[in-house]
Amino acid sequence: MHESLLLIASTGLQGLDYVAIAIYLGGVLAAGWYFSRQQDEQEDYFVGGRQMPWLAVGLSIIATMLSTVTYLAAPGEVIQHGLAMSIGWMAMPIAFLVVNALWIPFFMRLGVTSIYEYLERRFGIVARLTAVAMFVLILRLFWMATIVLTASRAVAQITHESLIEMLGVDLPLGDWTLIVLLAVGIFATFYTMLGGIKAVIWTDVAQFVALFLGAVLTLIFVAWHTGTGPIDWWNTTTAGGAGHKFPPLASWDITERNTILFTILAAVFWYGCTFIGDQVAVQRYLTTPSVKAAVRSNIVNFVGDFVVMVLLALCGMALLTYYLDPAFQAEIADGISNPRDERVSDKVFPHFITYGLPVGVSGLVVAALFAVAMSSLDSGINSVAAVLTIDVFIRLRKRESKSNELHLPRVLTLIVGLVCTAVAWIMLSIPERYNIIGITARTFNCALGPLGAMFVVGMFLRRASQTAVVIAAYAGLAIAVGCAWWVELNWAIGMTNYATLEAATENLSGPSPFLITPIAATSSCLIAVALSLVFPQRNVAQAEKLSWHAVVFGKEGK
Repeated sequence: MHESLLLIASTGLQGLDYVAIAIYLGGVLAAGWYFSRQQDEQEDYFVGGRQMPWLAVGLSIIATMLSTVTYLAAPGEVIQHGLAMSIGWMAMPIAFLVVNALWIPFFMRLGVTSIYEYLERRFGIVARLTAVAMFVLILRLFWMATIVLTASRAVAQITHESLIEMLGVDLPLGDWTLIVLLAVGIFATFYTMLGGIKAVIWTDVAQFVALFLGAVLTLIFVAWHTGTGPIDWWNTTTAGGAGHKFPPLASWDITERNTILFTILAAVFWYGCTFIGDQVAVQRYLTTPSVKAAVRSNIVNFVGDFVVMVLLALCGMALLTYYLDPAFQAEIADGISNPRDERVSDKVFPHFITYGLPVGVSGLVVAALFAVAMSSLDSGINSVAAVLTIDVFIRLRKRESKSNELHLPRVLTLIVGLVCTAVAWIMLSIPERYNIIGITARTFNCALGPLGAMFVVGMFLRRASQTAVVIAAYAGLAIAVGCAWWVELNWAIGMTNYATLEAATENLSGPSPFLITPIAATSSCLIAVALSLVFPQRNVAQAEKLSWHAVVFGKEGK
């Protein structure tokens, strides 16, 4: 049985796999059509009438925030760099307490649809539009494009060889990747445009099940093939032939990429800033009917997220063990068989899906890859459309919204989806030597820290004015970009001794990517504190009414 299973798995995807993928995609499209008949008002389209079940919302948050970026990046990070990032996620209980005790009660009692409405109430229209610009143009546009890019590369890698054989066509991998990219982006845009947030949440529930099964099945079949288990995988990754030492607790050298302290800080600040400054995350809680329901959904989110992150770390260790075993070594891409090579570490998981899983199971896991891409794209597209509708078009037109006007949200949903697909097309030119974690830290995550800081300042620093918070946010963004592109910027202004940029990037290091969000968020807050002494809030009484304490305890003046 063992040998026959290996034989079946070695042939790549078969017709049964494509049937499984087609059934999944058909089900998602049917869900979008079904929920499109239930959309009558913008309140339904963007926050589901604030009546969504807490369990569904919690699972939706997991599927949304995970995305193919994490689904492929977490195993790839373990394979290439070891366990530092995975150990850092142990800080999730700290983040859970912050989100549950501070952020959820605040936003649920505000009663907003777009969280950036608060920034105008607290500071003014410039602060609101500054946050909207960072959210739309940096944080979520590049996030969605990266999701389309990573999902397309993975799915194209998995399906390319088998489709050429089945269809009898000579189609280069690059061309097929572009076709998959366009299909993923357009498909997600179409069903999100139809169904609104209800379609997003309920399809996310199904997609969570698919991504969970994908990770579990990978572990089962690695164990089956190799006769190994978690203890063997741990030993291979930390003390065996993988070349990864157990990460140090801390380091005074901020260019040290993998330390437990840096990754813990990254996890705490990522969760803390995401669930206060990111419409995609907070919008899920706003669909629930009460603070109690939102808190329950958050419990589901954090528990489920922790379980999935453990599974993905195990996948990384298991796949590293698998491909380092002489019996299972294979050419992963371009003649490279070493899974730790920076050019292929993010491709190891897709390669195993293609050649390490039995017929039918491969199709299910490919559907899981589609699932994590779609669940993030649909949420991002819907949230960006909500922000553009409420914070830009309705606000700047200075007229009341028509509650039954769904034409504008649907048009904006279509435009946002097509734009992010186009950006992903452009991002195809990014060299594949950058692993996914590196891409995320150097692009959209640069805006996360400043966005989170704007809300923290508004909630807890009553003397901060609009001028102070806006300057601080842009300064924090500049600091984040400087940290992310430290080597390239120093080379561009002639501060290095290397003749070419490639030589500089190979020999020099900037701050650890895990420190970018903590540094940017902390810097933004400190700069706002300093500037509030120079540009103080004139109406301190009004600011006090919009502080965290006043809003949570029912004293907020709308």
